[in-house]
Amino acid sequence: MHDVAIIGGGLAGLALSIELSRKGHDVVLIEKHRYPFHKVCGEYISKESEAYLKWLGADLEKLGAKRIHQFRLTHYLGSEVRSALPLGGIGISRFTLDATLAEEAKRGGVAVMDGTRVNGTKENALETTAGSIEAKLIIGAHGKRSNIDKTLNRPFIEAKAKGRDHFVGVKYHLKTDLPDDLIELHVFPDGYAGISAVEDGRYCLCYLTKAHHLEQNGAIQAMEKQVLGKNPALASYLDRFPSLYERPEAIAQINFQNKEKGRDNIFFAGDAAGLIAPLSGNGMSMALHSAHLLSKEIDLLLHQKQTKEATLNHYDAAWHKAFGHRFKSARFLQEVFFRPTAMNWLMKTANFFPPLKHRIIKQTHGEAFFEG
Repeated sequence: MHDVAIIGGGLAGLALSIELSRKGHDVVLIEKHRYPFHKVCGEYISKESEAYLKWLGADLEKLGAKRIHQFRLTHYLGSEVRSALPLGGIGISRFTLDATLAEEAKRGGVAVMDGTRVNGTKENALETTAGSIEAKLIIGAHGKRSNIDKTLNRPFIEAKAKGRDHFVGVKYHLKTDLPDDLIELHVFPDGYAGISAVEDGRYCLCYLTKAHHLEQNGAIQAMEKQVLGKNPALASYLDRFPSLYERPEAIAQINFQNKEKGRDNIFFAGDAAGLIAPLSGNGMSMALHSAHLLSKEIDLLLHQKQTKEATLNHYDAAWHKAFGHRFKSARFLQEVFFRPTAMNWLMKTANFFPPLKHRIIKQTHGEAFFEG
């Protein structure tokens, strides 16, 4: 029997596996895809996570990550805002970063089972396509939405989301002539798209929109022309810059909300614990930070220094202390983004009062959380 079984090999799952393994625990990590693979993600990470990533074994410079210091925001009604990023960020693809951390996990003794799907959980066992796996504790780091959530009857799956909360996310890489130290955000009706540099001369384009636009247009390319194309800057990019993917990565039924942090014998990390609006640029950092917070509590539990109830309570409190404010800020900003008049007014105000730009950006970012 393993000490810990982790469902999902994204950033949260990989970080947890490495950290717990270094603390002497027997860890198995199950990922349904085979590394390396692409996934829907903005691929911009705030600098608060840089020290932790280095400690985990990801040398961002050697991986070709881009340093991002400038920000541009456009609105389809005509407003535009430019600003320096007060804290700065990093552009790195999940294709490269996740595969790098997976190799580091293997070197550290983690049993990495990629290409393996978890079909269900029962007490201390996982039923997978590779057979049954037993562990003292189970951690769900399976991302935004999974069949595991359904089998566990999690509240956010059971509840019928309001129409305004149904989203689809689309991501692919482009070849562009844009500056590699710039991240751009382009607002279009019922959505927004981010574009920024990653390694190897590639640029990540990732966007979020209401699901009904895809239903109405029938295909992603048609939706991009009819909906995203209403923002002139974005329309120009879609015409000028060729996609480096045969077909884009896409995910549906996205709901941005706080979620339960655990129950019985399972704890949740990363997007499985709470999904922040992507305009904050903080999803990757939150996944890593939540893993770090949970690893401390799991270590104490495995050493029998606290109960499962105390572990969950401490983790829940630490999570809300770390992310509660920015979670609310990002949700509020997303509401504004979907109100054209209010968003246009906010952008014009920010141009007349530059400190407002910096304050808004800082509301969605955190301080460095790891010192080594």
